Amino acid sequence: MNKIFTLLSLWALGTVPVFSQLTNETISINGVSRSYKLYVPAGFNAQTESPDMIIIMHGLGGTNADMVAAGFNNIADTARVITVYPQALNNSFGMAAWNNGTLLGSTADDIGFMHALINRGLTDFNVNPARVYASGFSMGSIMSHHMACSMNNRIAAIGAMSGTMATSDISSCVPAYKTPVIHLHGTADGTVPYSGTALPSLSLVSQTMDFWKGVHGCAATADSTRLPDTGTDTITVDRFVYDNCNPVGSLELWRFNGAGHVYLYKPVNDIEEMIEVWWFLSRWSHPNPSTLDVAEASENLFQISPNPSNGILKITSNFAGEVQLVDLNGSLVSEQRISQGVTELDFSSVKKGIYLIRVGTKTTKMVLN
Repeated sequence: MNKIFTLLSLWALGTVPVFSQLTNETISINGVSRSYKLYVPAGFNAQTESPDMIIIMHGLGGTNADMVAAGFNNIADTARVITVYPQALNNSFGMAAWNNGTLLGSTADDIGFMHALINRGLTDFNVNPARVYASGFSMGSIMSHHMACSMNNRIAAIGAMSGTMATSDISSCVPAYKTPVIHLHGTADGTVPYSGTALPSLSLVSQTMDFWKGVHGCAATADSTRLPDTGTDTITVDRFVYDNCNPVGSLELWRFNGAGHVYLYKPVNDIEEMIEVWWFLSRWSHPNPSTLDVAEASENLFQISPNPSNGILKITSNFAGEVQLVDLNGSLVSEQRISQGVTELDFSSVKKGIYLIRVGTKTTKMVLN
């Protein structure tokens, strides 16, 4: 789940043009400073435009500069898209990681971070709330799937590149809005396996697609197309558009035959991956998106202390209801009830390890030691 390596490293060394509209920004999330890069289309005018917005996320151990190098800024100028490249915080292993329900995720409030970025897009740039998208590579791709579940009322569609769904999301996600999904993945991926044996807390591509086929009511079959093999590589690309989905055409798999954990780009490869992702995303609008006030009011805000914990902990929350402790396979371990304000919980009988704790619609990682 590492960053986009050789290609983006080479681009970052000087072949990507510098855009004056790309700025470094920060925002405070529950007292924690979070950073992101923001790209505003050339000549943008918030008084006359209501642009789309996309959040593009890097892989494990990567930086947001990696994703800037994927070239979406060129698309943003023409398509009029506010583009945000957030930076993840470190996990317990010292690697930049998203809190997406996986074993290597962080404990950061990344869903709160993403809500705040969208809110800023609405207030500062007059973003169309029905046209907010999420995309990413590797762990950023896993986070895109996670956002489709945890922010279902705000994300119009996702573009997932080389990162499957967390098993915890597959077991718990019940999206009211049928999020359109395009998933792109290499069959020889040794980092996030396409098939074979899945990594702990992660699904295989077939399991990810089966989940979304169930959401959309798709048939088991798909309309498949082999794209023209124009690149200089040994990779071929098959596009699968699943049949009878609701809405029609809302689920696609792009299979990169023989490809590893890589991002495809022309002329070396047959496609420019980010362009294909955008062509899919841009077809979709959320029919009933949450706006700024609704999103803020609906968030279940909570803090856990201490974390790591010996099993006795306190939760400070604006939410009253059930708290679930879930293992990394998505199985329920314990369930206790909290009230608004401060509640003390006792998980001391649970064996040591890393768990996910769910409070209302929000999830974070909990370490018991």
